[in-house]
Amino acid sequence: MPAAMSRTIPALASLLLLAACSGGEDGETPEQAKRLVLPSQPAPLREAPKQPEGAVWSALPNGAAQFAAPGQPPLLVVSCEKRGTPEAVLRFTRTTRAEEGAKALFAIEGNSRVTRVKLDVVKPGEPGEWTGTVSAFDGRVEAIRGSYGVKATLPGGGTLSWSGSSVPGAVLTDCRAGLTLPKETPEADASEAPGEEN
Repeated sequence: MPAAMSRTIPALASLLLLAACSGGEDGETPEQAKRLVLPSQPAPLREAPKQPEGAVWSALPNGAAQFAAPGQPPLLVVSCEKRGTPEAVLRFTRTTRAEEGAKALFAIEGNSRVTRVKLDVVKPGEPGEWTGTVSAFDGRVEAIRGSYGVKATLPGGGTLSWSGSSVPGAVLTDCRAGLTLPKETPEADASEAPGEEN
């Protein structure tokens, strides 16, 4: 074998070995580059927004009530529509993360009751705005009067919690304006479903 070729073969072998052991453009080893391209764990889901500290209920001049931290926009507003009529409803407006076109059930737990209000997104964004209504004469809406604490959860939008407060309950009382919860009677049930047999 010529002397020149015998010197060239070891030199080429050394270059190949050096290339195999060297990292990428940023000095990464092949193992590190593989972990960047193919992560072993999925990206974590975004956490639901947390309730800011110091949030309390306060009455508004228009007869509504808001739950908010000092100096910040309201997290939840409860207002009344068609006050003092059998069609009276409470409107819940929740300010939190919202995706356009989304719908969800807003679960309010308190006073040994649970009410679920259907909310629709009216303003997408972060924060966005959700709103929906429930009959003021639905017995389950008494949940907002919870004297031992109330939790109100919107899937993906976080949970609000507060100790007993008379403010949201006062909105409910005023919305009914002296009217009482309708009482179900066997006669009323029969009239709603004529022709049905038990």
